[in-house]
Amino acid sequence: MIRLSLILVLFVAGCAPSEMPGDAQLQTGQVQTFPRVALSPQQLQLIYASVQRRLTFPTSARFSGIVAGRQPNGSLYVCGAVDARTSAGTYTGNQPFYGTLDQRGFNPKMIGGTPEEMHEIAGACRQQLALS
Repeated sequence: MIRLSLILVLFVAGCAPSEMPGDAQLQTGQVQTFPRVALSPQQLQLIYASVQRRLTFPTSARFSGIVAGRQPNGSLYVCGAVDARTSAGTYTGNQPFYGTLDQRGFNPKMIGGTPEEMHEIAGACRQQLALS
């Protein structure tokens, strides 16, 4: 009977999914943290152009803090900030943005917004890209 129990325990343990050392995707609770990757100059240009298309004065855009992490599907999760001129001629200050970059280009999901939305973007970027 003990032998049967031992075999059953070993069988069930062998069926459980295991994390492989060096697994590219880390998990903390329900939030996934994507491993950081360096962006090429061409990738940065795609990001700049896509964000600029959503701005009132695209040529005034000043980008900062752009970081990316590789998602399980191979696309990149990208976060950054943009400071651009408004129709009143003043600069907005750094507005956070995030989106995904894949072979089709960069798709910005959200840029700036209300203080609550900006806080949400910054929080998501901190968690998913392990930013401090």
